[in-house]
Amino acid sequence: MQKVERNIAFHTAMSTAFPQPAPGTAPSPGPMKVEPERLRSVLGITNVMGHDSPSQSVRRVENVSPNQIALDNFAFSPTPRTVSAGVEVTWINRDDVPHIIVDTKGTFSSRVLDTNQQYSHRFATAGTYNYFCSIHPKMTGTVVVT
Repeated sequence: MQKVERNIAFHTAMSTAFPQPAPGTAPSPGPMKVEPERLRSVLGITNVMGHDSPSQSVRRVENVSPNQIALDNFAFSPTPRTVSAGVEVTWINRDDVPHIIVDTKGTFSSRVLDTNQQYSHRFATAGTYNYFCSIHPKMTGTVVVT
């Protein structure tokens, strides 16, 4: 069976661990005993290939000023962002879902940012500031202040 979702093709096979008989053809469930030369023909062995699809709407982060960070496709870009002490950094939500930016040390936190909304924070002290989206904690980023 094959299924394509966006630019990912999914393939299924009888088994990828050990061969199984076709449904209803064996007295009980369980692996089949097969001759070694026939083994590859009954296992679910496949190749996986990925590529960009021009028919899909792939968003790219463009036109970000030196003091901005874009939120797009559940990622912060660029990260890390390096700025000088005293600079204000602005996060812009270009995603279709809301995000909340939170510093891991609790020094700053945004309100809920919907699409195209922004949040700014001025970094007065040099250091490394790690942050994440509190709604989507796997989204992480870093600002390095020199």
